[in-house]
This record gives sequence, C-alpha cells and structure tokens, in this order.
Amino acid sequence: MKFSNLAFAPYDKDMAADARELFVKYTHKDHQLKMMGACKERVANYLSETLSDPGCLSICMSEGDRLVGLISLQSLPWMSDHFGMQMYAVRHLLTASDGPLEHARLLRFVMEELSQVDFLDCRVAVDDIHSAHALELCGFRYVGTEMFFGIRTDQFRQGGLPEGVAVYPCSLEDRQEVLDIAGHSHVHNRFVYDPMINKTVAQSLYRKLVTKCFESRQFEVFVARSVNGIEGFITAKTNEPFSKHVGVKAGSLDFIGVRPRTRRSGIGVALNAHALNWLKNAGTEYAAVRTLASNYAAIRTLFRSGFAVTSCSLHFHKWIQKPKMNSLSAHASAKNLMRLDTAGTGSWIQNNRAAQATHKYQSSI
Repeated sequence: MKFSNLAFAPYDKDMAADARELFVKYTHKDHQLKMMGACKERVANYLSETLSDPGCLSICMSEGDRLVGLISLQSLPWMSDHFGMQMYAVRHLLTASDGPLEHARLLRFVMEELSQVDFLDCRVAVDDIHSAHALELCGFRYVGTEMFFGIRTDQFRQGGLPEGVAVYPCSLEDRQEVLDIAGHSHVHNRFVYDPMINKTVAQSLYRKLVTKCFESRQFEVFVARSVNGIEGFITAKTNEPFSKHVGVKAGSLDFIGVRPRTRRSGIGVALNAHALNWLKNAGTEYAAVRTLASNYAAIRTLFRSGFAVTSCSLHFHKWIQKPKMNSLSAHASAKNLMRLDTAGTGSWIQNNRAAQATHKYQSSI
C-alpha cells in the first residue's frame, strides 16, 4: 500500500458492503461472539448500519476504488460539557492491512484534519497488536485494561442476602444514597488512571453516569436495603436495537456499588442475581459486564455469580487540545485537568493548527 495514494472521505451507504467485509475480517472479537451465540455476519451488518447514526462521525480510507480502512467516532456530549472540550470515543478502527501504519494514518487524519475533536477515547482488543501499536505511534496514553464477561441468563447463580437485607427497585427517595455510593465505589476507572484529570472530578463522572440511568427508560436500577439504609445498588439494561438485528436478546449490567461496611457479605452476588433475573423475565438471553482488570473485588463477584471472561481490551486516551475552560461549568476548571504543555504537546498544537487547516487529504504518515 502506498500512502501517497490514500484518499479520505466521509462514510456513505454506498460503502456498506466494503465496510461489512472489514468487520467480518476482524477476528479479535470472535470468541466473544461465540460465547454470545451471535452470528458474525449479522453483527457485521448491524455495525455497518450504525456507521451513519446520529452523533457518529465515520471516515473511510481508500486506495483507488477499494476501501482499505475505516475509523468511526461517537460524540460524547455530556462528557464534553463536563470537561469543556469536544470529546469522542473511537468506536471502530479497522484496516485491511497487516501492520500498524495504516491504523496510525487513520488516527493522524482525525487528529490533524478534524479540528472539532479535542479528545479521543479508544478501546482495542488486547490481541489487536496493530491497533495498539498505532495508538502508541500517535501518542495515545494507556489508561487501563478492561475485562469483558458474559453469561446466559438461564445459568446464573443465585446469591443469598445477608439477614435483614432485601432488594427493591430504586425509588426517588433512594437516589441520593445511590449517588453517594457511586461517588465512592468506582475508584477503578480509566479517568482516575489518566494523570491529566483530577481524581475527584474523575470519580464524579460516575455519579453523572448513574444519574443518567435514572433518567433513561432503557435502564432499571435496584437497591439492597437494610434497616441502616441503602447498602448497594446495581443498574441493568436491555439492548433492543442490537437484539433485533443480531437475533440474540442481549442486555448488560452496567454499574454496581456496595458500601464498604457491607462488602464481602454477599450483597454484590445477590444484586447480580436479582438484576439477571429481571433481565431473564424481560426476555433477555445473554447479559454482558465489563470492568477494569485491576478491580479484583468485582471480578471475584462476577465469577461467583457464574460469569465467564469473553474478551479483554486495552484502553487509551488522547488529549489533542488544551482544555477549553467554561466559567459556567462547575467542573471545567484548570484544577480538573493538567496543562497539556507539561507533556510537551501544547505548543505543538498551537503552532500547527494553521498548517493542519491546509493539510491535504492525501498524505503520508
């Protein structure tokens, strides 16, 4: 492949067949799909259809009339507001090559040509070495390893609750206690591990995430209550669009938290069982969970609940611009993010924006 012959263009549906082929040829999630019982071709069809979803920015890399690479970004609006920057997640990074340079070229295009992108959050399969090397080439920072777990909802293990504790749907009156637990229990997350972010602000992100679960009909929140109050919570959701296209009724357990005073008492296993039973009664066949590989307590609880490991991913961050501070935002302040100049990149950004504006779409890495 000659980099001088590469051309970049926004994705359109005329490229759907070639995009599906890239998804089908990606082998690093095959075990996860097998554990789920999902047909890879149907998953590839579904993923290719999501490339033009609202909030999704997909760029194709072509050599002549052949699609040889694809990068797809998903906007993160509430996080953008939280930090005062335009933040995106890299949903897909695919090429037809057997090396990292083509992956890096796609990343470079986004970083140099798309001025609206200030931050990239990227997750790649742990054995997708070419993508991982490309992220390193482009200056991404490693912020943790995630483990993915799955279970058939007819195979989970029931967990007995401690005496005097019962599980109920979360009420309006319970929400503040749930948020208090969320703010102190999610200490293992990629934002805490990113040295560019104030740790207190990183933990506050999970309060926001759980708050959004309260506001969405897609989620159900359950609490474990004792005479002393809320001891723990768990959120569960169904994934109707994915289930409809793939033919496997899927759901997930997204957040769980237990007060320190009642940890190791079986509450976590009981909350998992209650949420899985709710998913099963809702018609869900398969449930997924992910957590950081350093969260050993959560991993132990998942194994006790009957979950199996389905895949692992490496997580990377890239801060492309200095934070844009917004005086109206409670969180977008200089105390929350360190200056990118300390890493020797801030001045590069300032001096090269003008050059990037005239940079050709066809270029070398």
